[in-house]
Amino acid sequence: MDDLNKVVITGMGAVSPYGASVKALWEGLLSSGNCIHTVPELEALPMVNTKVAATVPTADYSFIPRKYRRSMSRMGLYAYCAAQEALHQAGYETAPEKLGFFMGSTLNSISVWLELTSYSQGAHLELIKTSDFLQIMNHSPLAGVCQALKINGPAMGGSEACATGLMNMGLGFLAIRSGLVSQALCGGTEEYHPMFSACFDIMQATSKNSNDCPERACRPFDQSRTGLVVAEGCGLVFMESKKSALERGAPILAEVLGFYANTETENMAYPSAQTLQKCMEGALHHAHIKAQDVNLLNAHATGTVAGDIAETQAAHAVFGPNLRINSLKGHLGHTMGASGTLESIACVNMMAQQVMLPTKNLQNLDTQCAPLHYNTQVEKVPLNIIMKNSFAIGGNNCSLLLRRPQ
Repeated sequence: MDDLNKVVITGMGAVSPYGASVKALWEGLLSSGNCIHTVPELEALPMVNTKVAATVPTADYSFIPRKYRRSMSRMGLYAYCAAQEALHQAGYETAPEKLGFFMGSTLNSISVWLELTSYSQGAHLELIKTSDFLQIMNHSPLAGVCQALKINGPAMGGSEACATGLMNMGLGFLAIRSGLVSQALCGGTEEYHPMFSACFDIMQATSKNSNDCPERACRPFDQSRTGLVVAEGCGLVFMESKKSALERGAPILAEVLGFYANTETENMAYPSAQTLQKCMEGALHHAHIKAQDVNLLNAHATGTVAGDIAETQAAHAVFGPNLRINSLKGHLGHTMGASGTLESIACVNMMAQQVMLPTKNLQNLDTQCAPLHYNTQVEKVPLNIIMKNSFAIGGNNCSLLLRRPQ
């Protein structure tokens, strides 16, 4: 492939439980800072076993013009902030002409939906405002940010639950490679509501044995893990052709080497190692990269019993026992539709700093997890190529390969 047709990342934006910036995200991850806390609404529900979550710190969003802000739910506000940061790092004060935008979420705003439902139950539908409806469309955050930042290229909101962020990075990658656009904002956004935790709890997928010690609630790969911790946030990356970046003189943060996606058809909730293996092999094949060239697998690994085992077994089959592997869910919780992009941003920083972040709370490796190189502390290691995985309830799987700028 012509070197100029390669796809690169030149800007990143993040809103996470650590705060509203990529810097806050990276410093929180690097220090293993705690952002998981108990949730009063969950504590008031004795039938729900999990009591913890990781939420974005309260912030003042009045800097967003009211005519745009009034049609944004919380996840829309997060997306606006992340988009602005990514644009600025890429060297733009305003969105460039024909910029593509690929972003979605697992659900739209549950809080707004419940408020509207209360109007209908009380026969007060006349209380519903136009701005309420604009906050609950499936693509509300996407549309709201396009209006506010004047993004006029193709805008598409792929929604694949926990794989949403990485899937949209893949869509942006393919759109740039195909020539549909030369630049695109890509990622996912999510806002927390206790219903998320309750639903995963019903599926027996949430952490429930560390409610009195929230910072230890999510324990990927650990033998004592019981499930995930729901979180929220937004991650967006500015992607463009290498030709575009060089013509602008924009610093390149990383290259996107390849992307692949497949679907688990046997079970909507539990992935099979065989399907995950094929997904990772597909990404390697399409990127023309050998398994031994990958320095790190940043796993999806949410801390669920079955999911962690399947992913590590698949990774062992693809890469062998010497693969370095980590998960960031112990730090951040599972930011759902934002997770793939927020964690990809962390991967770009790991390559830039040549630092491998640890898997937080991993003390005793589950013997059913495949034998790989798991780290429990910050390590200085050579990182040139990282594979990022995202696997979603519903069976949507994807893998993406990132390379340090050459």
